[in-house]
Amino acid sequence: MSYSFLGGAASCSAWGASDDAVPSGCYSALTMVSPLKSPRRIVDPDGTVHVGWFDGPFAETNLSEAPIRHLLSPLRGTSLAFVERAYRRWRLKRWHYTSVVTDRTFFACAVVDLGYMGNAFAYVVDRQTGEKHEHNALAPLGRGLTMATSSTDGRTCFRKPGWGQIELDNDSAAGLRKVSVQLEGQIGRDKKPPLEARYEIRDTGSDPAGLIIVEESAPQRWLYTHKCYGLEAGGFLRSGDIDDQVALGEGNAGLDFNCGYRPRQTWWNWAAAGGHAKGGERIGFNLTAHRPWLGAPGAPAGRGPSNEEDAGDCALWLPGRCIKLRRVEFEYELGDLMKPWWLRDDEGLVDLRFEPQGQRQDDVNLGLVVSQFHQPYGTFSGTVRSPEGDVFELSDVFGVTEQHYALW
Repeated sequence: MSYSFLGGAASCSAWGASDDAVPSGCYSALTMVSPLKSPRRIVDPDGTVHVGWFDGPFAETNLSEAPIRHLLSPLRGTSLAFVERAYRRWRLKRWHYTSVVTDRTFFACAVVDLGYMGNAFAYVVDRQTGEKHEHNALAPLGRGLTMATSSTDGRTCFRKPGWGQIELDNDSAAGLRKVSVQLEGQIGRDKKPPLEARYEIRDTGSDPAGLIIVEESAPQRWLYTHKCYGLEAGGFLRSGDIDDQVALGEGNAGLDFNCGYRPRQTWWNWAAAGGHAKGGERIGFNLTAHRPWLGAPGAPAGRGPSNEEDAGDCALWLPGRCIKLRRVEFEYELGDLMKPWWLRDDEGLVDLRFEPQGQRQDDVNLGLVVSQFHQPYGTFSGTVRSPEGDVFELSDVFGVTEQHYALW
């Protein structure tokens, strides 16, 4: 069955007040042509939350202080306020994802804090042979997990005895991000070799500048996103027969730092890559869509609320600039994600074909917690354009797409 999935922003006024009742397809509009000046904090002391597209990262990503709407909101200001604070912390979702692609390999890792559970993963794909090594770990209540204080400074870390560690260091003053991964091997049915990776990523905050978004995903439910693709990277990784090393600037990196209060049921499509156009220009893109698809648990008997405005965190990174996109259509075979995907926007700036070569996937159903996660990896070809009409042809740009349903 072919499926067309259109990202965008819908009015939230028709949905109920319960945090469990608001569908993830309901997004506040960000219809603006230029970014706002970034204040220091997302949430002011009086509880005001700054929403929009911003010209730089926030020094304090303090969404934990946001006056979110949820089932226990009436407890604020009472003797049971501590219960409300604990519940709010449980509902806060955060992740820090980094990828690096070279001519030889694709590497990605992430540290995820779901409030009640920590998760980390790293995987490497040999682009020449198709060999893939993947490492995953869970940490109940987030033991061994720390998140950076902001998307530009501090350290995100996940450590688990017998598994290894992932460290993601941010240093805005030096304009560098550092990735350090040391994971132990595994024997038995799921045999895999150890994985070691060390990368430096140049991120000065300009050329390319990150896409910084704060959006109200549902009434009084806010998300902070900092994404950037096409960053210069260099370093090495080793995993079994896979051994790759490149100088700084020879690799292409991507960043996805996310923090916020998501609706209980969340659906999305995602696509991202960084590389070079045929003319040698460094480019990147992050494309998203937020609507239920047929077949997801709890999904309505259709594709969810129609929307015509803004998908929030869609962007192109072309030479010297970040171009925010309004919305992108994902078209693919719902029953076979390994068939080609097509991605297009309604302004004619994106026309891409994605050829999957493999995928990461995870299917967890614990009743109250569900995750149906599929992340094909492969190559993009086609064109991206600037609003002025500059055309950049792509061929063999390696990246990922994603289909994800979560009940969390």
